[in-house]
Amino acid sequence: MYKCIVLAGGGEKSAELLGKKTSSKGAVYILDKPMVEYVLEAIRGTSLVDKILYIGDTEILSKIRVNVDYSFPDTGSIFDNLIKALEFFQDKYQVLVITSDIPLIKSYMIEEFLSKCDKDAVFCYSFVKKEDSERLFPKAHRTYIKLKEGSFTGGNVVLVNPSCILKNKALLQKVVSNRKNPFNLAKVIGWDIMIKFFLGSVDIFTLELKVSKALGGKAQAVPVDYPEVGFDIDNQIQLTFVEGKFGKSAF
Repeated sequence: MYKCIVLAGGGEKSAELLGKKTSSKGAVYILDKPMVEYVLEAIRGTSLVDKILYIGDTEILSKIRVNVDYSFPDTGSIFDNLIKALEFFQDKYQVLVITSDIPLIKSYMIEEFLSKCDKDAVFCYSFVKKEDSERLFPKAHRTYIKLKEGSFTGGNVVLVNPSCILKNKALLQKVVSNRKNPFNLAKVIGWDIMIKFFLGSVDIFTLELKVSKALGGKAQAVPVDYPEVGFDIDNQIQLTFVEGKFGKSAF
């Protein structure tokens, strides 16, 4: 059974990006419940997760109908939130990490991701093909990275080894800081990768090897067939799109 960390910080500023005035992005209501509740429902719906650690906006928890096992208040930094949560689970080999702003995610999507993760890996990162993402979200304006195998966008579901990640805090901070910019994320890995990016010849296997070497353990890029895994809500347009998706599914 896996333990799961739900990152639900960001404060009022994260909600303002969506044109809302509330305690955090995860607290923004979509139809009849807060955004983060959809995420928690998906996690609780899988038999592969037995404990949930929620870190972030604790004010909204009293309005959510899904119980969490542990909760910590927002530190004010996504990096510090992640570190604090990983320290809590540092005796576990693999821990699932999910953000609070992907309300379209479902239990079976989480299960597919976990089924593809190597049991020996210390870092498993989900990614979605551009064509899959644009098929479902044609006007979503996602950020893509071009590799030899095609163009991809990163997912918001990750499986990590807490001890390994905690030993590499400096690298992790760079990754978190550049999580929205795949190009800058590539620079963190090294200039040889940058050259291959310019030539359009970098492949997934090479990236896995680079990250594995940096972490001192196996890193795995995990393809997911469901673009919902990578559809985090960052602006009003994306929020309106998701509201429409939920509105249609209600009938």
